[in-house]
Amino acid sequence: MNFRIRLHANEQLDNLSLSGTSLLKTLSSLKLINKLFGNHKQLTKSILEYCGAQPTTKPFQIIDLGCGGGDSIYKISNKLGKKSIQASFIGIDGNPQSIAYARSQYMKHDHIEFRTENILDTGFIIPQCDVIISSHFMYHFKDDELVKFINEAQQKGIKHLIFSELKRNKIAYFLFKFSSFILPISKVAKKDGLVAIRRAFTVNELESILNKSNVKNYSVGKKFWFRTLTKIDL
Repeated sequence: MNFRIRLHANEQLDNLSLSGTSLLKTLSSLKLINKLFGNHKQLTKSILEYCGAQPTTKPFQIIDLGCGGGDSIYKISNKLGKKSIQASFIGIDGNPQSIAYARSQYMKHDHIEFRTENILDTGFIIPQCDVIISSHFMYHFKDDELVKFINEAQQKGIKHLIFSELKRNKIAYFLFKFSSFILPISKVAKKDGLVAIRRAFTVNELESILNKSNVKNYSVGKKFWFRTLTKIDL
């Protein structure tokens, strides 16, 4: 098993027709993982830092790519509201059943919208917004595809990108493999988690991609539990 090279293989969750109990259990598992391993906290803190530093009274437009069940948007929305920062959100995911679940949970909030679109499709158009966030999704892009995506975001005048991702690491792989036996998560989440770690970027790979994108102002931070947080000013 070679961890020096990114794995290019699909996860079960990449099946956009996945539905029923299997999908619902997996979305619930991802929500728990996001909470336990700091993803919600890291994304929310980064959004607060960015939005709080901007000299504007207009509502921020924030897009979550690969939003799954919408829990990240909900957490961020709540925190911004407590800080009196106005924002509207669009969550985008390729699985219509994930979007249906997200709508059933959070659509009572009129500043949150969910859309079914395949982000990896060549015809996907990035919606106009101020900020793009994403967690556990950017590794779905090949290196050159991610360079192209960042360039397209630059051309649209999008101001800020935040990617919260796993970090490819042998220790992380085996820790998750053995700890997943005691975590209350679905079988799909357990299997997909191992594939996701092997698909993930290293810090050096992310920095190389950003340099190829001609991005000048960025940071790639290492976080607890073998994670990275990438913040890009365009």
